[in-house]
Amino acid sequence: MNFNKFIIVLMCFLLSPSIALASWIKLSPEELVAQSKLAVIGEFIGTTRVAAQETGKQLIVGIIKVETVLDGYFQDDFLLIAIRKVEAPRISSTIKFKKGQKGLWLFTQYYPDNTALYSASHPQQFTLSSDIDTISDLKSLLAKQKIQ
Repeated sequence: MNFNKFIIVLMCFLLSPSIALASWIKLSPEELVAQSKLAVIGEFIGTTRVAAQETGKQLIVGIIKVETVLDGYFQDDFLLIAIRKVEAPRISSTIKFKKGQKGLWLFTQYYPDNTALYSASHPQQFTLSSDIDTISDLKSLLAKQKIQ
């Protein structure tokens, strides 16, 4: 009887989504810069929902107030980053940004042919403004990338 209880508890533990944790491979600064399509200094000011006109599916997006564009082409004061689909469950790989976070953002495009929606799906794609050394290193790499 004890063995059966052990198996049941073990199965519950292994199949429970609440204990699954995401992990990311550490990327070099060069890899981060090479993968980015847009680099900005900005502030996360909140989230909202948007719906695709074609499908009606909703997406939760973050809003970034852009202070400075370091690399890439962007002319607006605000940009949108995909957080997750509304109907999708919250999973451990969903990065949670906090309102008021300021720093350097390295974005990829959420959809390859859509420049209106960006993604920061790796924790290293955002560097807090207080991490002056990392921001300085990334800015140097971005400047070198522009020259080449």
